[in-house]
Amino acid sequence: MLRSLDSQMFGAERQVASGLRIEQASDNAAYWSIATTMRSDNGALSAVQDALGLGAAKVETAYEGIAATTDILAAFMAKVVSAQQDGIDKNKIQEELEQLKQQIVSISNSASFAGQNWLRSDMQGQASEAGAKTSVVSSFNRSEDGTVSVGTIDVDLSKLVLFKNGGGGILQKEPDPDLGHGLGTIGGLLGFSTSGYGDVPGPVFDQPFTITKFDVVTVAFSVGTSNDTFVITKNVVDQALGGQIGYGFDGDIESTADWAKVLLQATFLNKAPPDILFAAQGGAPNIFFRATIPLAAELITVQPPVHTRTLPPEGIDILDIDVTDPDIDFPTITLVLDEMQQKVISAGAYLGSLRSRIAMQEAFGNSLADSLDRGIGRLVDANMSEASSRLKALQVQQQLATQSLSIANSDAQNILSLFR
Repeated sequence: MLRSLDSQMFGAERQVASGLRIEQASDNAAYWSIATTMRSDNGALSAVQDALGLGAAKVETAYEGIAATTDILAAFMAKVVSAQQDGIDKNKIQEELEQLKQQIVSISNSASFAGQNWLRSDMQGQASEAGAKTSVVSSFNRSEDGTVSVGTIDVDLSKLVLFKNGGGGILQKEPDPDLGHGLGTIGGLLGFSTSGYGDVPGPVFDQPFTITKFDVVTVAFSVGTSNDTFVITKNVVDQALGGQIGYGFDGDIESTADWAKVLLQATFLNKAPPDILFAAQGGAPNIFFRATIPLAAELITVQPPVHTRTLPPEGIDILDIDVTDPDIDFPTITLVLDEMQQKVISAGAYLGSLRSRIAMQEAFGNSLADSLDRGIGRLVDANMSEASSRLKALQVQQQLATQSLSIANSDAQNILSLFR
């Protein structure tokens, strides 16, 4: 009996000391396995919460930089507008603008946290490339089959970078690489003109090129006595190619097949079927123009295209603005500054939404960790009141058993006589 009580007391004492009803696999293999896995997941969740805190700090740092930049751009715009007044000392205004420029650069350089600066980057190439993105660890997931994965919140740095090496940041002009392949001969269309009946050969695609947001290509043509034009802009290219596998909304035209799709889009865009005179057809290696059925026998004549830009080809860099330049184009400068300011405001809104999402994920992570703790407790925690009472009862039983054994040892003969 004493040996049995000692064993029971060891188990009760262990429960009281550890607070666990199931401490080892031998106590209950199934519950121990579940609880151990959940503890591991809870540890991973704790690491995720730390990562979210780090991500929130990076977002907050970038947001403060963007907010300060917004205020400076407003002051910059006001100075540029003031410089357009007759009789004002533009040299003095330029001195103020130089100070504002230095302050913007200082903000972009110092908005760094944990070695990352989201406002000034070494990104190269298109915004769709992997180097233009970063991520914040946001979740730890375990699927029904037991596989685990880590979720992230992606951050598109192309929406935030004020300055990047080689140009192309929000406050910089677009460098040649960001203008894609350049216009060249606009895929063979520049200087192209033709006429004929039936399937009229179109422009011979010679090299890849890019239609930027600044480009407008207008082509006048006639079919019989009917005249019309088609216009190619970046929006047209995006409608023709954007969203397809392997294509971004970047205005890039890589092949004859791409060019034919763009021309087809341009020739019937926003026209009712009766108003369409002809449409581009074909693909690699040929493009041709075909009149609609009612006009199939009419003469097709395509005039040379007219290419215009709404802004200078290279755009404008805020650090190059000089109101003392006698050739300065104030309307264009004002337009570009407003566009920059809107982009910076959009960047602030983007960071604000990221900050809100991270905060919501942090709150959810804390709730989830608490839920896992409660779940583990229900599986393996001991009822301390019950375990304590049981331990006291076992101690009393042990004392009684010890006294009984002592009595039996001290007067064995009298006790044996009871069994005779």
